[in-house]
Amino acid sequence: MKILNTQQLKEVDQETIQNEGISSWELMERASHMATSAILDDYSEEIKYSSIVVICGKGNNGGDGLCIARILRESGYPVTICLIKSEDYSGDNLINQKMLDDIQYFDLNEELDLPTEGFLIDCLFGYGLSSPLGEDWMEIIDQINAFPGRILSIDMPSGLMVDGIGENMNPIVCAEKVYTFQVPKLALLLPDNSDFVGEFELVNIGLDSFSINKQETSMRYVDSDMLDVLYRSRTKYDHKGTFGHVAIIGGSLGKIGSVLLASKSALKSGCGLVTAYIPRCGYQILQIGFPEAMVQLDSSEDLLVDFNVQGSFSAIGIGIGMGRNEETIRGFGIWLQSLAEDVKLVLDADALNILSEQEHLLRYIPKNSILTPHPKELRRLIGDWSNDLDKLEKARAFSKEYQIILIIKGANTSIINPSGEIYFNSTGNPGMATGGSGDVLTGIISSLLAQGYSAFDAAVLGVYIHGSAGDYAKDWVGETSLVATDIIEHLGSAFMEF
Repeated sequence: MKILNTQQLKEVDQETIQNEGISSWELMERASHMATSAILDDYSEEIKYSSIVVICGKGNNGGDGLCIARILRESGYPVTICLIKSEDYSGDNLINQKMLDDIQYFDLNEELDLPTEGFLIDCLFGYGLSSPLGEDWMEIIDQINAFPGRILSIDMPSGLMVDGIGENMNPIVCAEKVYTFQVPKLALLLPDNSDFVGEFELVNIGLDSFSINKQETSMRYVDSDMLDVLYRSRTKYDHKGTFGHVAIIGGSLGKIGSVLLASKSALKSGCGLVTAYIPRCGYQILQIGFPEAMVQLDSSEDLLVDFNVQGSFSAIGIGIGMGRNEETIRGFGIWLQSLAEDVKLVLDADALNILSEQEHLLRYIPKNSILTPHPKELRRLIGDWSNDLDKLEKARAFSKEYQIILIIKGANTSIINPSGEIYFNSTGNPGMATGGSGDVLTGIISSLLAQGYSAFDAAVLGVYIHGSAGDYAKDWVGETSLVATDIIEHLGSAFMEF
């Protein structure tokens, strides 16, 4: 699913109107009905007994709000409508005003008539905002943010620009949920904007698909429809050799569990064979804890030293639980420099930390290798950043320089390829912020690589499956009690989506 900028969104709206032979007001009416349905689906029981106030601006986002208020009133909900005073309302806004009575008009310096509970629907500004709001909006936005009930925004939290980073000192609505039209907006996906975007939902309003498809963008939002074509089904003549052999290299005394988690998740993600390469102290743990895996041992008892991995492997995942002992760093460096150019490689955890400390090793990473850093590991690799937009640009440059796939883990995990494309993931939840979750991801992606997926496809699909399994796990154990093993146990459900 494409992520579009403001100009592209305007073009798609206009071409939808032209191609369907409808008016802009009719498109607004359709969008408002869909948004209202989405709100009622989410809060059907609670909203029945709640006060509702809709805060509207002078433009078309305000027109959406007026239409939503009318639909709610016609459905029997008592709604207070607050509309900013203006001398230049949009035409569609004026049409909707004429269809309503009992509108409360307000100035920027007035106190809004807000209930003490219930729902506030923010429709001051949509995607068309081209610059941050001035200080004259601070009083109104502060009143909205002080509302003690649920704050919902239509299309965008008012004051937040589509491609921008919000600042807490700027007047921006802090929405519990955003109902955004048709396609995601970049600002809704960035962790820096988490104060303003609790969560968001895409509302399909039937915009012209041809117009959307022709828009050029380097950013996409990954959903299951996008991956249906990518996922490979099996035939009855396949066998374990068909699906590849994964090597998981890692572990040290006290951290053998990371290799156990990665090995389990690799095999549960469909590869035919898994070999764990570990220090000798982990032998019984692996053989008893996961009998389906084969085990090779390093010469050292408590850590990895010689990296003498024997065999032909379809893909390798390395770094988890490995530590940064001097002997481990030396052995890893020698091993990395010995690799063939076509090795399919996933690097995580201490492999990344070693690379950030030994930068000369970066040039030995095979092209199209996959690096999976969490934010601290990423900072060590690419340097500090001023905000999420700066982070993405530096990550793009790093990916291009070393010709690797870079996965930036976190909410809306982003996957970046050397061409500069960025794919944002749609699955996952805060319960997955737990020890071992990243090890599971390493196993999943390594497995997909071994099965013949390209590096970028394996990264995109692997991140989605990982998050989806976490979402299934959350439904069973909740976010607080979710652990990495729960993710592995629900991988089957995630794969069955396809």
